[in-house]
Amino acid sequence: SRELLCIVVLVSAVRQFCYDSIGCFSDSKPWAGAAIRPLKILPWSPEKVGTRLLLYTNKNPNNFQILLASDPSTIEASNFQIAKKTRFVIHGFIDKGDESWLVDMCKNVFEVEEVNYICVDWKRGSQTTYTQAANNVRVVGAQVAQMLAMLKGSDGRAAEEVTRLVSVQRCN
Repeated sequence: SRELLCIVVLVSAVRQFCYDSIGCFSDSKPWAGAAIRPLKILPWSPEKVGTRLLLYTNKNPNNFQILLASDPSTIEASNFQIAKKTRFVIHGFIDKGDESWLVDMCKNVFEVEEVNYICVDWKRGSQTTYTQAANNVRVVGAQVAQMLAMLKGSDGRAAEEVTRLVSVQRCN
């Protein structure tokens, strides 16, 4: 009698979620399924990550104003000044964007320059497992990019001019 050899091939389909304003996210390489990221985890939705963009300026160094990357009127109604540099600070894993160290950093910056200072708070998305938070920060990055694109288009200025005025800094 013949023996039948069966080979079972498990095909793992790439999953992808898309969000109108910030694009698509997949669980394909390099984000998952690689030796350094073996787990296939997708980032949470923007609503679940709960990113908040908290604006501090020299006019409001103690109280933030909330900016929405999807709503230009929040910039117009704020103390944001297009002619000033804009600095972003984004906290890391398990931290919070409304912690005192961020406000203290902001106050120190205001002692030496007049800037728009945006604290990116994604505490709901960061206070989870490391693997999930590492994927959630992809959504945060897309939201910051969305805000930068909106800032480039505000006040009718040419994109090159606003790009020169906006600086993004990473702090550890």
